[in-house]
Amino acid sequence: MDSYSLPSTPLLKARPIDGHKGTFGTVGIIGGSAGNPGGPNDLKPRMIGAPALVAIGANAAGCGLVKIGTPEPILNAVLTLAPMATGLPIGVTPNGELIAADAQSVLDRLASESDAIVIGPGFGTGDNIGQLVLSALKLQESSRCKSVIVDADAINSLCRINGLSDQLHGNIIMTPHPGEAQRLLDALGFTGSPSGTPDERAIVCNTLADALGCIVVLKGLGTVVSDGRRSWACQHGHPCLATGGTGDILAGMIGSLAAQCVDNPETDLFISTCIAVDAHAKSGEQWATKMGANSGLNPQNFGSYIPVEIGQYQHPS
Repeated sequence: MDSYSLPSTPLLKARPIDGHKGTFGTVGIIGGSAGNPGGPNDLKPRMIGAPALVAIGANAAGCGLVKIGTPEPILNAVLTLAPMATGLPIGVTPNGELIAADAQSVLDRLASESDAIVIGPGFGTGDNIGQLVLSALKLQESSRCKSVIVDADAINSLCRINGLSDQLHGNIIMTPHPGEAQRLLDALGFTGSPSGTPDERAIVCNTLADALGCIVVLKGLGTVVSDGRRSWACQHGHPCLATGGTGDILAGMIGSLAAQCVDNPETDLFISTCIAVDAHAKSGEQWATKMGANSGLNPQNFGSYIPVEIGQYQHPS
């Protein structure tokens, strides 16, 4: 396993002065949960913010277009939070479950129109989620989409699938927090400590990346990124990032750089993922310095620090 260091030289392409929104890549997002709309005891969580925050992160990291597929009852609310995005409605049953055919149709359309897909934020644990995620893992075989970022509840759904390691193909990035990483370890029959020492966390990340044949981002203090051959640990970050929604912002940033770097010979998917993680951590530091605070970060506002940090990795125009 080689230890990787981000070089100080710019790695991202210069943004051409005549570029337009079609120049800088499109990110598709599929996530969110409608809860149990109209039910007498609506105890199923309704998750609107997650896909919107992914869109905000993707936009802040520089992609040209963002498209969101989300349950129809919450679509307008999601787009109100992320007005830079366009939306595709997914039909749901009376108890809020995704209608499988609708979800597949939306996923297929997003794949045909996007360079990278982020799937899972705010999805919940519905019956049709696992099959939809498995379909997403195969998108690169026959669509425009060149990478898939598997986040949050999409990871949890995969943990319940037998033979998981045989299901992953192509450019896939999984972004587990320690709890999700533990579920992956259990599903694969491995032991490890995702919340342990930096060395223990690096071993877990490398083990998962090698077993799954994909890039793994083990989030937390000293976030670790591994593709099974190279391993990198982030040296930046701040406790202000320990709040709901910052992981959604990161997933959007990872998808954004994946979409922008499709044809960049200087930056493969592993390197672009490291850049996203590093810029996310540094943005947290900048917010804390600017605000003089250690907590209370609003992920929506946090996004305004990201373009400057991403710019540190960009060739000048």
